Amino acid sequence: MKKDKILYSTILLALMSSLSHANNNGFYIGAETSLVSIGNDDLTITNKDKSTKTYNNIDSSHCNLKVGYQHFKNNRVEIYFRQNVLDTKAGDITTKTLGINYEWAFSSIATDKFIPYVVLGFGGGEASSKIKSTDKAGVGEGSLGIGVHYQFNENIDFQVGYTVSSTGFDEFDNDTVDKTSTIDQDKLVFGVSYRF
Repeated sequence: MKKDKILYSTILLALMSSLSHANNNGFYIGAETSLVSIGNDDLTITNKDKSTKTYNNIDSSHCNLKVGYQHFKNNRVEIYFRQNVLDTKAGDITTKTLGINYEWAFSSIATDKFIPYVVLGFGGGEASSKIKSTDKAGVGEGSLGIGVHYQFNENIDFQVGYTVSSTGFDEFDNDTVDKTSTIDQDKLVFGVSYRF
């Protein structure tokens, strides 16, 4: 986790130090994290003997790296890599997913600095669990969110948003754990991006 924080801090500093200019169209790179997780995240693990164990109030945090294309102020399409750590009392479950987001901005009510948006995303990847050292599973996720971009200058913008996401797991490959349910999360999301 410490290496991730150093990486994201370096990216942020590199983006903010750039002084070049761009128009409203263009490719961009960015980073995103959730600093606050709101709500009750419930995870149920069903064992092969049909017994179940439910974990409540799971803490979670995620980090995204993304690359995309912005068309005027209206549309963004981006590919993201996300690492999400779900902290249960029994151990962490970490998901690593690759996905795509489509973002549509309310340009009719946007100003030069503030651009509200809605975003829809889908992704898939792999989950690993420290509950059992050999646990691995495929994972799928979907998300829907709203937020606002703040145009710091022609290249750099910051964002804050609220996202509802659902993560579903297929069977873990451990001899004991059979399957898990989905985890629904409500998050406050913070991000920065640099447009070329």
